[in-house]
Amino acid sequence: MSFENMSAFILAIIAVIINGVPQLLYAQSRGFALKPSGFAYLVGAFGNLFTGSVTPISGQAETITVASVKKNLRNNVSSILLAALLMVILGLCGGVTKIADFAGAAIVGGMMAGVGLILADVSWSMYGQEKRISLVSLVSAIAALVIFRNSPNKLVWVIFVSVVVSTLDFLFLQKRRVDIANMVEEGRENLEVSTEWRFWKKAYWSDFKMVKPTMNLTVVLGTLSLVMLNIGANISFGGITANIAGTTQNFDHLSIINSLADVPSSLFGGPPIEAIISGTAAAPWPVACGICFMFATAILILMGVVGRIGKYLPAQSIAGFLFVIGILYTFIPNLTGILNDDKRACGFIALAITAWSKNPFLGMVAGVLVRYFGMYIGL
Repeated sequence: MSFENMSAFILAIIAVIINGVPQLLYAQSRGFALKPSGFAYLVGAFGNLFTGSVTPISGQAETITVASVKKNLRNNVSSILLAALLMVILGLCGGVTKIADFAGAAIVGGMMAGVGLILADVSWSMYGQEKRISLVSLVSAIAALVIFRNSPNKLVWVIFVSVVVSTLDFLFLQKRRVDIANMVEEGRENLEVSTEWRFWKKAYWSDFKMVKPTMNLTVVLGTLSLVMLNIGANISFGGITANIAGTTQNFDHLSIINSLADVPSSLFGGPPIEAIISGTAAAPWPVACGICFMFATAILILMGVVGRIGKYLPAQSIAGFLFVIGILYTFIPNLTGILNDDKRACGFIALAITAWSKNPFLGMVAGVLVRYFGMYIGL
């Protein structure tokens, strides 16, 4: 065990933790509670430990966005829970890959490309909220992409640099701090009321308020949207992370892990925690690195550290890498895949409907309908 390998191992953990904090704060701005997500990271760590999965789970901007398109927290939580149940069943039956195969590469690619446009739209919305922070984040993200273009960890550096540079500008040049009390988007409720970290105190556990699930059409549509997004994300992000690590990823195992992780988080109003493209895959001992990352993040969240440092990390600091991930790592690659597919028409339909409706499930259904019935209308 060389010093160089150990240093790379530790730096990868630190980098991915730092990269994840703004996404967790973004989840908080969308109405989700932070502390319950610590349970999800613990489930993810133990899941990867037992299965040897190389792909860690963490806050994922596109999943958080899709899970909170509507502002009713109870509906959002119910959709996450029901989606988790369905994904566990699919994973146990080996159905994740089967569904993707049934829809076809063009439709799955179209859905993911549509999600990329949704991310870019969120980035644009952040620019409307905080122009300077968002612009600095975007410029530094593109600069990092150019500087580290030959690095296998270039995406990690893009996220790290864009967040750090825009945050330093916010703290030291603008001399500002985030008003935590007002960071939740208008019209959204937030269950957390304190940043108490002493778990032996009653005030700590008062933050964990169970949300009673409900069932209605909005919940069902949200559930199907999350299921479709998770299928595409687990296959694409899990595949990319595994390629970085020089190994393979069992997509059904990944689906079971991240779905079980969502249960304790969402029951108390926490966000969905999903598969990510992770820099831990490029570190020595990538499986162990991902596990340590999730354990460390869980501790920081449950101790209230993430919540306390929130005033130093503006949510708009992620605007740059949201745009880069949305356009360069999601939209363009999947668009290229559609163009190279002989069923490109249904892929473009899936793309357009996903972007327009902000609902990946509707996009995938539209694509499937065009694929099987388009011949009757000349497509």
